[in-house]
Amino acid sequence: MSISIEKTSEQLVQKAVVACQGIAGSNSETACRTLFAEPDIMFFKSFEAVFSAVEKGLCKYGILPIENSTHGSVTGVYDLMRKHSFGIVKAVKISIAHCLLGVEGTKLSGIKEVLSHEQAIGQCSEFLKNHPDIKVTVCANTAVAARTVAESGRDDLAAICSEQCAEIYGLKTLTKNIQDAQYNCTRFICISAQPVVYDGSDKVSLICSLPHKPNALYGLLATFADYNIDGEKVNLTKIESRPIPGTDFEFVFYIDFETKLSDDKLAMLLGDLEIYTPNLEVLGIYSESSDITE
Repeated sequence: MSISIEKTSEQLVQKAVVACQGIAGSNSETACRTLFAEPDIMFFKSFEAVFSAVEKGLCKYGILPIENSTHGSVTGVYDLMRKHSFGIVKAVKISIAHCLLGVEGTKLSGIKEVLSHEQAIGQCSEFLKNHPDIKVTVCANTAVAARTVAESGRDDLAAICSEQCAEIYGLKTLTKNIQDAQYNCTRFICISAQPVVYDGSDKVSLICSLPHKPNALYGLLATFADYNIDGEKVNLTKIESRPIPGTDFEFVFYIDFETKLSDDKLAMLLGDLEIYTPNLEVLGIYSESSDITE
């Protein structure tokens, strides 16, 4: 998976074929339309299919959720990163507001079952705790949940999804903003088969594993904490550990950090990190935008 990063003065292509998981009305589609002015979206059933579509050249870009501010990391996406060749070229943070939708005639008091993606279910845990008699069923995607409810015709079935799905699938909004936290956002990464560094990139994502010896993780993290070249520091924003299947509790680490270091100074930092991990790999150097207004 080791990649070399090519820098360019160009910007992200605004009219491109983009892979998203789910169907129309999904949050991945919202993230895609936030990043791209004129995307030609190809929908796929799974996150792995998005990785594969980009890897095989079916799409120039792919959009994948990486973490939510309420429910944490999308671990399935992290696990797939080890299996595929790609580069992160952009990221976007979007606000997520969940609604409860049903067919016409549905009443909240009559709902027996709710469908949604596991992340959305986790983000609405308090609402669901207040309705303990409602059965919760996991779906592949929030928009898939909405379509399933619409096709069922059942007035005792509802979906947790975006309000946009009400218009798309002809559903009724039963209640709005049922997420646990008012500030609820999800980070999405944009990947491509050929990693590129666009102008303004100030975020770096790495993957590595560490040897089983004392102070290995400490040494790696201390390198970030102590790094200071001409007053330029780095800001470690994320560290995610995932088990390596088939090993005796060995892990890979995904690390995100922000930096304004020049190319040569960044190369120095990466070289210093390699003292602690011989298989350090750069997943991408990119910028992150947001649709959230403070």
